[in-house]
Amino acid sequence: MCDVNAVSLAHAVNRTKARGHTDLASLLKTTTADMVVLTTPSGLHPEQAIQVAAAGRHVMTEKPMATRWHDGVRMVKACDEAGVRLFVVKQNRRNATLQLLKKAIEQGRFGKIYSVAMNVFWTRPQEYYDSAKWRGTWEFDGGAFMNQASHYIDLLHWMIGRLRA
Repeated sequence: MCDVNAVSLAHAVNRTKARGHTDLASLLKTTTADMVVLTTPSGLHPEQAIQVAAAGRHVMTEKPMATRWHDGVRMVKACDEAGVRLFVVKQNRRNATLQLLKKAIEQGRFGKIYSVAMNVFWTRPQEYYDSAKWRGTWEFDGGAFMNQASHYIDLLHWMIGRLRA
């Protein structure tokens, strides 16, 4: 368990009985975990993922994996060079309705698909953005498009395949 917030770390350690660390470097020196899960602001993922990969651990990040293309490329390269896997959380793929839709598409139920449109009808309330200073910032979460709508971009790619102009 690692957190720079002492109160949050104490709570997590008390709840899980895991060893607590106040910085990633100290965690990586002592952990025997196969994978390190990064649940930090997205803008921190690139440097942290590269650090974890260099330590020989698999990496899982929350979405988005990075807020800038070149940072995502750096993450992939670091994991490839270290021989570890990089996972990005996209839990909506596990939604039962979406699983059925994916299966129907794979079975050709809708024929050849030429066009797809998607709408995002939900929003985060202001309280969500007010709950942490990094939320809604370009540097640390990429804003609503990167942070929330990225699920829908992922679903389009997962269901339909590579998008072409």
